[in-house]
Amino acid sequence: MGLGVLEDRSSLQHVPGTVFLNDSAGDAGGAAHELEHGSGKDANIVLSPQPSEDPSDPLNWPMWQKEVIIGILSLGAMLNAGTNGPLLNASYLSIAEDLQTDLTTVVLASGHNLLAAGCIGPFVAAFSRKLGKRPVFLVSTLFAIIGTAVGEAEVSYTYLLAARIIQGFSTSAFESLIVATVGDIYFVHHRGLRTSSLASIICGLVFADLGYLWLFHLFQILLVIQFEAMFLFCPETTYNRDSRYKTDETKHEKLDELAKVEMRHHEEALTSSDLPKKKTFVQSLAVWTGVYLPDSIFKFLLGPFITLLNPAALYAIIVSGLLNSWYVGSAIILAGIFAGPPWMYGPASIGYFGAGPFIGGMIGSIFVGWLSDTVIKWISKRNGGT
Repeated sequence: MGLGVLEDRSSLQHVPGTVFLNDSAGDAGGAAHELEHGSGKDANIVLSPQPSEDPSDPLNWPMWQKEVIIGILSLGAMLNAGTNGPLLNASYLSIAEDLQTDLTTVVLASGHNLLAAGCIGPFVAAFSRKLGKRPVFLVSTLFAIIGTAVGEAEVSYTYLLAARIIQGFSTSAFESLIVATVGDIYFVHHRGLRTSSLASIICGLVFADLGYLWLFHLFQILLVIQFEAMFLFCPETTYNRDSRYKTDETKHEKLDELAKVEMRHHEEALTSSDLPKKKTFVQSLAVWTGVYLPDSIFKFLLGPFITLLNPAALYAIIVSGLLNSWYVGSAIILAGIFAGPPWMYGPASIGYFGAGPFIGGMIGSIFVGWLSDTVIKWISKRNGGT
């Protein structure tokens, strides 16, 4: 029976979880040639997912607009995820001295920051699926702005603790939803370059040169700039596209049926003006654009926990969690180790310890970003188009 199962799988025309990307896909038949393709050097690439006829479909947005959106959201990730957590790492001992408390107490403030980031995660996932990503991104940055305002109000441990907790609520959205946003607006063969990340190492230098409150002052300036840019130029990217267009998600693509639909749409477009009108700039500023899924919000809240029942998902969560724990833990203890004897390093010198991860991450991001889309196209061509 096992051999029979293997034979059935080996005879599948299309393995679930893969997509047709290249015209050389023999098992796609003539259907692939009738679908929407890329342009220029990607003229042989079958777009996946297939864009709808709606000009407001994020897949139909011009490339410059997509790049602006990802650029602004990436700045948000650098601030809310890449800088928010490590904001005080290089300065813990000096801050403890300023606040006249012990190092452990100050470090616990950032521990509460991480706890807040973890607790808000299920709510970020639930509300982004129900109400869209734009309101979640905007509210998340507002948490960072409010928390930072509390932190810069007074040099006090009570204010510091409150600030770090409120700031923590901003992290989760920018750690998780940007990858989903890439999937919203880019086709499969464009996604690899947009999933790289960098880090920030300037906080120790800022503390050494400008003092405790300027960590929050400068952070606040950048947060407000990013929030304004996001409000003006990052419209909602969640889009309820007909399932037949989701060739990157559906288990069994009906390419022949989709090709017929596309041919009919092209024929009708020549004589019909009934296509949806593209949203105006003012309309794109709407914070809330409706309910995207009818399911209960409680179902979405339980979703991340139900995912833990999947062994593969559980394994990925444990591995990534351990890696992040070691990374965060090692960054936090730097000040405790190197600020005291025999090294007696200041905040700026401790901050420079982040140069290694920064350079390594930058090289890795450039290499992976440059290579990933090229490899996807090359492999799909060798694999008969999938």
